[in-house]
Amino acid sequence: MKKTLIALAFAVLTSGCSTAPRRSAEVPPGCPPCPACPPCPEVPAKPPEVKAIMKVAPENYPSFADADSMKGLRKAAELNLKYAQNLSSSAIAYDFDGRKVGKRELEASSAEFLKLLDLAKTPGELEALVKERFDVYQMTGRDSTGTVVFSSYYEPTLEASPVKTGEYKYPIYAKPPDMISLNLEEFNEKFRGERLTGMLKGDRLVPYLDRDAIDFRGALDGKGLELAWFTNRADIMDLHIEGSGRLRYPDGKEIKALFAATNSLKFKGWLTALVESGAMTREGLSHEKGKEYIEKNPEKERAIMTANRRYTFFRLQEITDPEEGPDGTYGLPLVGWRSVAVDNNLVPMGALAFMRATVPDVTDDGEMKGKKEDARFVFCQDTGGAIKGPGRIDFFAGNGKKARSFAFKLWDTGTIHLLVLKEKI
Repeated sequence: MKKTLIALAFAVLTSGCSTAPRRSAEVPPGCPPCPACPPCPEVPAKPPEVKAIMKVAPENYPSFADADSMKGLRKAAELNLKYAQNLSSSAIAYDFDGRKVGKRELEASSAEFLKLLDLAKTPGELEALVKERFDVYQMTGRDSTGTVVFSSYYEPTLEASPVKTGEYKYPIYAKPPDMISLNLEEFNEKFRGERLTGMLKGDRLVPYLDRDAIDFRGALDGKGLELAWFTNRADIMDLHIEGSGRLRYPDGKEIKALFAATNSLKFKGWLTALVESGAMTREGLSHEKGKEYIEKNPEKERAIMTANRRYTFFRLQEITDPEEGPDGTYGLPLVGWRSVAVDNNLVPMGALAFMRATVPDVTDDGEMKGKKEDARFVFCQDTGGAIKGPGRIDFFAGNGKKARSFAFKLWDTGTIHLLVLKEKI
């Protein structure tokens, strides 16, 4: 049977169109000539690959007038230069419409931009210097016309306790020692920016524990991994989604809970799960209303929360600089209103960019006033599970009431341009 299958497979593989004449020995005597084989169908040409990053001609440069204070911009630029200086010389270079952008270009661009911040006396002078000294590239966006969708995240401040009490009974965990994380890029460059997380089961690597196993079946109980305790799971979910935050203890002390790892399983927002369950409508939905629903309907909590299988683990750190945010993917602190998350498959960490978008107009107290146009220099210093492709950017808004309101409200379109120091200045 095996030989028959092999012969059949060989016949299928060797059959097909041929314009070569048959040998006369293959034609039985008296048999009329075989008709000519029809011409082989033409294979359609492969459509041209759509580029994620396109170079912009100088006559088409947009305005680079920054709408915010320079203080945060300088801090972000200094951190960015530190990152670029420490980057390995063998780091993979990225394709910017035919130009390779690696350590040398990132370091030179950051250093030059810092110099321009000192030279420029006004936003107008800074804009002119940037246009003179930098090449400009545009992310092609979700529709190849440059349209980018902006979302936002922030560093929440949440009430917590360093010990378990009758009120504080839901924990966050440190990264488990049996968790294995693989950087797939080390195995094949085509998996740039992709990671895989799991645990060993015998000699097999299997997916790590999900939210139901950890929070509702006690899979990590008794392992000494608890870091802090919360009064409700909704606040923990907020911390998990944002990836980091500040914990305020009952005595007033604040400490950072920083991202350590995730189980890399599928993400679904718990408010989305709540809407999909039919419990609430999307109109007017907020974190507070969702939290109130869970408190009134505790029997629904497990189904809603475990719809998000992804689980985040943390590490605690003392606060030394209140203005610094959590560490981004680039390994250094993020800066509110100046750091963005991008798809690291397309854009290198440490790239200088300029964003323009319609954004929420929010007061310092978190009051929403409407919408406004915003434009600013930012640095690509983070990544996000949902930030994929050239049409998505996640904007880090910092911490506090304004940041929280802004982050929950931003889902608007705009453009983003990447800036690289010209090769000859």
